[in-house]
Amino acid sequence: MAIQGPAVKRRKIGRELQALRETSGLTIEEAGSKIGRSDSTISRIETGVRDVQLIELKGLLDAYDAPAETREALLNLLSATPEETWWTVFDLPPKLDTYVGLEAEAATLRVYALGAVHSLLRTEDYARAVLRGTSPSAPAGEIDALHKFHMQRQQVLTRETTPLELVAVLDEACLWRQVGGLDCQREQLKHLIQQAEEVPNVVVQVLPYSKGAHSALSGSFTILDFPDPTEPAVVYVDSPGGSLYLQKPKDTRRFDQSHSRLRGLALDETESVRFMKTVLKEMQ
Repeated sequence: MAIQGPAVKRRKIGRELQALRETSGLTIEEAGSKIGRSDSTISRIETGVRDVQLIELKGLLDAYDAPAETREALLNLLSATPEETWWTVFDLPPKLDTYVGLEAEAATLRVYALGAVHSLLRTEDYARAVLRGTSPSAPAGEIDALHKFHMQRQQVLTRETTPLELVAVLDEACLWRQVGGLDCQREQLKHLIQQAEEVPNVVVQVLPYSKGAHSALSGSFTILDFPDPTEPAVVYVDSPGGSLYLQKPKDTRRFDQSHSRLRGLALDETESVRFMKTVLKEMQ
């Protein structure tokens, strides 16, 4: 059995447990009651946000009267030791840990960025300015650690084996907002142009203001697609109210359609580079 990365492993176990629960006819609340856990805990286990403990897994398998073959497969999957991950040295909040685990195992990221350039396309100075702006009360040491983490994340685009494919639609606001000041923003624009022109696995499209209203005015989102075609896509939405991981087919289909529409509205790759160069010239 191939060893899964921690994030994908959690999702596989969660999906199997959800299927078993639904087959058994139990609700989330009833399943939680069977093993002395809250319904929110069962929900987090099923969506892969939280690890399931061995005692919990055995209890749920008993509650669902799982077939012996399924029981053995899930217990073996839980006990399989995942490869060591580089981000374990960082003290990340649980949801960010979940996200970077999924990102590291993804084949493609389809992104819409509304307010700032996506993390994987940021320069060091721009990334630090974003962190300072979004976390004004955070200690300098925390900002330094998060900055180092986000810079290291970008290696998914240049890894030797199957580098991540990034398809980013950037709202025009990402180009004009002077994050970190004028010089910082100009360097960020130069970097975006270089990435778009020279990195084959990076696609950058600009969505100009002139295109008017569209389906993603409410905010940015990321769709993560995986190499294994049986592994469902995940939609990640970050907001001031918290981070969401959407995995139901109706949700992923809605965002898939939205991203396709945004790409259709946006300038194509050549036009986008030309547009970014024009903004750079005008940004004096």
